Amino acid sequence: MSREGKIPKLFSGSIDELTQPAKIEKDQKRKDLKKVKKQKTLFVSQDMNLKLIELYAHEGRRQSIIVEDAVNLYYYLKKALGERKFGELMSVVQREDEEMLRQYLEKLTL
Repeated sequence: MSREGKIPKLFSGSIDELTQPAKIEKDQKRKDLKKVKKQKTLFVSQDMNLKLIELYAHEGRRQSIIVEDAVNLYYYLKKALGERKFGELMSVVQREDEEMLRQYLEKLTL
């Protein structure tokens, strides 16, 4: 048995198993999330691709790290600001006006 010596648990067919994630200790789960890489195809617009290339040139890092940073920023901003304020922020960001975004962020921090 070359696969860590464990026999996989069979699916019992219960609804709970389908709707709830497997129970793993939180610390172990966090460690595993940082180590295990999932490869997915990320479809982005040409405009977004140009922005990624520009960021990559300035940051000098892999695009995957830039995307991970963006996802973390999005996730924690949404948790910190709440649904309404986050929606307002995203509407300002979608206008792609840097000056308006600066003004909004200054207003938000006051």
